Amino acid sequence: MNDRLENKLAGLLRRYVELVENHYRAVIGLEIVLTLLLGVFALTNLGVNMDNKTMLSPDLPFQRAAQAYRKYFRNLDDALLVVVDGQTPEQARQAATDLADAIAANEETFNDVYIPGGEAFFQRYGLLYRSPDELDEFVDQMALIQPLIAELSNDPSIARLAGLIRFALDQEARNPGTMSERWPTVLDQIGNATVSVFDEYPVSVSWESLIVEGSAVDPQTRQLIVAHPVLDFGKLLAAQSAIESIRDAAQRLSLSQERGVRIRITGNPALNYDEMFGLAWDIGMSSAVSFLLVTGVLYLALMNMRLVSAAASTLLVGLIWTAAFATVAVGHLNVVSIAFAVLFIGLGVDFAIHLGMHYADAFHRGERSRAAMNRSLQQIGTALALCSFTTAIGFFAFAPTGYRGVAELGIIAGGGMFIIVFQTFTFFPAMVVALVENSNPTVRGPLPFRLSPPRIVATHPGTIAIVALALGAAAAIKLPEIEFDMDVVSMRDPRTESVQAFQELLTRSTTSPWYIDALASNLAEATETAGRMRELDVVRSAISLEDYVPKDQEEKREILGTVSMLLEVPRADVEPPTTSTDEQVDALRELHKSLAAEWLQQDQSALGQSARRLDGHLDDFLERIESEGNREAALQDLQKILLGNFSDLLDRLRKAVDPPPLSLEDLPESLVERMLAPDGHARVQIFPSGKLANTQEVTEFVDTVRTIDPQATGVAVNLLELARETLKSLKQALTWAFSAIVLLLLLLWRRIGDTLLVLLPLSLGAVLTGGVMVAIGMPLNFVNVVVIPLLVGIGVDSGIHLVHTARDGTASDSILDSVTARAVFFSAITTITSFGSLALSAHGGVSSMGVLLVFGMVIILVCNLVVLPALITLRNNAES
Repeated sequence: MNDRLENKLAGLLRRYVELVENHYRAVIGLEIVLTLLLGVFALTNLGVNMDNKTMLSPDLPFQRAAQAYRKYFRNLDDALLVVVDGQTPEQARQAATDLADAIAANEETFNDVYIPGGEAFFQRYGLLYRSPDELDEFVDQMALIQPLIAELSNDPSIARLAGLIRFALDQEARNPGTMSERWPTVLDQIGNATVSVFDEYPVSVSWESLIVEGSAVDPQTRQLIVAHPVLDFGKLLAAQSAIESIRDAAQRLSLSQERGVRIRITGNPALNYDEMFGLAWDIGMSSAVSFLLVTGVLYLALMNMRLVSAAASTLLVGLIWTAAFATVAVGHLNVVSIAFAVLFIGLGVDFAIHLGMHYADAFHRGERSRAAMNRSLQQIGTALALCSFTTAIGFFAFAPTGYRGVAELGIIAGGGMFIIVFQTFTFFPAMVVALVENSNPTVRGPLPFRLSPPRIVATHPGTIAIVALALGAAAAIKLPEIEFDMDVVSMRDPRTESVQAFQELLTRSTTSPWYIDALASNLAEATETAGRMRELDVVRSAISLEDYVPKDQEEKREILGTVSMLLEVPRADVEPPTTSTDEQVDALRELHKSLAAEWLQQDQSALGQSARRLDGHLDDFLERIESEGNREAALQDLQKILLGNFSDLLDRLRKAVDPPPLSLEDLPESLVERMLAPDGHARVQIFPSGKLANTQEVTEFVDTVRTIDPQATGVAVNLLELARETLKSLKQALTWAFSAIVLLLLLLWRRIGDTLLVLLPLSLGAVLTGGVMVAIGMPLNFVNVVVIPLLVGIGVDSGIHLVHTARDGTASDSILDSVTARAVFFSAITTITSFGSLALSAHGGVSSMGVLLVFGMVIILVCNLVVLPALITLRNNAES
């Protein structure tokens, strides 16, 4: 500042602090009462916003497109995805159907529940959606297994199955190569069944897998349930009720991994649920650890527990006041601004360190307490006031941008800087009087810890400047290589169920939730749009409602007619005879003997290996049922495991291979509602040809699709636009921060030279931090994007303190030996330790923010304690 303004402000601060000191009891009492009231207010009113759609302005074009789409159709932004994995296709299908019905019954919690491609309609007509070539392959597969199906159709018993295997083995022995490639799988499944009889929760043999696995109609052991819940974004965990409802339903249905079914919940609401749950724990622990570490560094800096107590209590009061300010100014926390407490602790303590170290230095030199405080305010008070503005600028720079996530953090933390500087001039002096002045402490010598300035700073300042310039130029060249990671899933804790399940869905383009939706004014337009989309290389498929009417139905039905004839096995006029327990055991023993044949024992093919495994399993099974005396129960269980699903499969197959012609009017109402609005607006789903595993693939997919329909929407579109808006916000914030700081320094100091001395090391630090990001392969993301503007606001403070000290007449070669330099050092250490606690978070975004802040603070510290003194020395040498 210019001398007149600085002296006036310093006088006001001294008089204000003197008033506080004279009424310290009243000040402390009033502060404690207000803090308690504000704490209760914040605790009961500060909400949490987990709705990612509100992170950006609703007026952005892509946001308006999404709003227009949501008027007619639901999208996956707020949908829970329930991943159902079973050991067999039948098990997965039945579990998904039962669970979807149970979820849908809870109408208060869920608006819509369905299984994509899993409804009864698709089980009947599903084969018509296959290509003729795929159906031909399916027919060939069915022809190979048809003899087995035919025999078991009339007599689905253990004895009959064992006889069929013996017959097939005899034929193979006489004429090698007559058994199909499916037989080894059949033998393995039977062997596994004999073992699982004695399991607590046995899983039935999948005849669906035995019959069609390996063909183009490959059975799936995974089903996906889409559930649209009623979400309350005002709650900390908006999807908690819905998620608990799904888990309760799964438990009631006994769907567990022990029984062969795995239920996992993912989708944006579940990801947000796990993210906020983990973040709340991580930030809470980081805040506690940060406070303890900062307290430890405070003791090293102040060397007096009473002063440490005064500084720590001031920090705690400021934090509570800032939480109350956040409640009034914003009203809620988001996934980014939830970290404000750790940032506040790391930065807010700087003010108490600078004032406290100057006070401690004067006090330990023999001055009385109030005289020491008065001298400290004279030396550092105006610089602290200025630093509160510059640090706040680093935060407020994001406030005008379109990225509300960091904009809200900027508002909260920026306001917190003014709160903590107020408390540093109010609560801290009052506590110093209460704890230090009235305790009559023993006066010791000067503070023992000092910085020893490197000789090169004083003797070779030009060398330092040249090296700094070279490093800055090298880093600046690398800045364009900084990447932005828009993968919000991998940024979250990889140990959580929602992240793991979502990542698995993304690895397959057929199940990727990152598809794009296009809105057409009518069905004809939707059909035309889908056709144009299918011509794009980045598109695997594009579907409108008319695409659910299969093409070439007559040709496909003719092919399927062959399978239908294969399944039309003449049935016996009478029911198959009931096989006694002894007859079943005898049949298994005869099979056991056949499997022990010498040619099978020596056969090294897949058939021989499977036969030997089954031989061993049968031997164990027969021995166990004889020794334990439970032959009848064991054989009943084996019958159920082996052939319990066979009849149901045949019924489904007979219906699937004989579908009637299908027209648009035959489509189920539930499907039509998801693709066609009552007023005629139609939906087009566009699926990517790739896995969208990186930013480049997402960008190419979205931008290419939007060349045809600029209003297309979906999760992939939202992610890309959020990334672009975030980068735009970063550029705006950097411009605002630098411009505001330059104007403020020029306005108050009115000295271009001093302003440049502060800004040059600051700019170097920002550029070097970007270079380090490239060197260690750390990309920007939606959370750590706040770091660079924040470092500008933080780093300028140290430069202001050091330049202010140099202007007061301290020799350039003594700056690093001053109390100010020591305060700068300890201030940086407290910030580094506080921010370092964020690096331990399991959340990738928060962790990267902590790591980047630590690297940045170390670089800024070196620039301010090495490069800046060198520049000051060069200027002084030039002036002299």
